[in-house]
Amino acid sequence: MTRNELDILASFLRARLGDAVPAGPLAAGAAATAARRLRTVEQAVLGIEAYLQLAEHRPAPPGLPVEEQRARALWQTLLDLAALWPDHPDRPALTSPRRPSDPGRPPPLAAPRPAA
Repeated sequence: MTRNELDILASFLRARLGDAVPAGPLAAGAAATAARRLRTVEQAVLGIEAYLQLAEHRPAPPGLPVEEQRARALWQTLLDLAALWPDHPDRPALTSPRRPSDPGRPPPLAAPRPAA
């Protein structure tokens, strides 16, 4: 979990989530789901970046092991989300942050819930 890996994974997810909104009768629900997923990505990225900044300090802050656990959980959330696409980066350090010409199929989006 490095800054470079985080950049690659975040770029991958941002590109896919930007493409995940289909046209049609389910577009509103799909847009809401994509927006929630994108918000999750952005919050996870902020949390991981905060941990990486904290880890750079010498001497290490006393709460660093707890923050590392949290950052790893956020990292796993990003990996799980990326796994929804068939072309996800298995190992972000070995892939390019450039967007491929074919972004792959977007993940299935939940249908909007009926109003009560």
